[in-house]
Amino acid sequence: MNARAELLANMPRGFADATHDAQAVFRAVLDALSRPGRLQTLAASDGLQAPAPLSRGLTALLLTLLDAETSLHLDGPLASDAAWLYARFHTGVQPAAREVADFVAARAADASLEGLRLGTDEAPQHGATLIVDAPTLAGQSLVLSGPGIEHTQRIGLCGLSAEFWQQRIAQEKHFPRGVDLLIVCGSQLIAVPRSTHIEMEAH
Repeated sequence: MNARAELLANMPRGFADATHDAQAVFRAVLDALSRPGRLQTLAASDGLQAPAPLSRGLTALLLTLLDAETSLHLDGPLASDAAWLYARFHTGVQPAAREVADFVAARAADASLEGLRLGTDEAPQHGATLIVDAPTLAGQSLVLSGPGIEHTQRIGLCGLSAEFWQQRIAQEKHFPRGVDLLIVCGSQLIAVPRSTHIEMEAH
């Protein structure tokens, strides 16, 4: 049996209840985007079998957000044969270079906004979504403000470097163009959409 056939034969299953679980994750994503910085729980990820090296939380997002009409770039160590075969098998998503992909998934240590699609002023929705698999949601405070936030909302660096967040802050001048950010840690999800203003607290 060749390597591809072996991966197919041992394909991890998707959601336990495909329709119900995908709907639950989609609602969590919508809630996260409409309430930037507020923690959401991806309960449906608990029943998943994720392909190495993807986490269950990241896998739940990919199963929910991807389909045959979308494109994905898996960054660095996430781009295993098992991960790609799983994504293609369960969603039909098309692989793409990071510069043109609709969705880019990366580990926090490898994440960068460099070169990602920002959309256009006429069609900002064509900007990319960066999904970050984070080891923690803690760290030095970031102060968020903008649509969906009553006053301010604080989050940690989420395993991302200060340079990453400075890069994200620098993109604000391009609004409504930009990149939407989904950060998943275990079964916890935080979103920072392109409309959110960020300040780094001085320490």
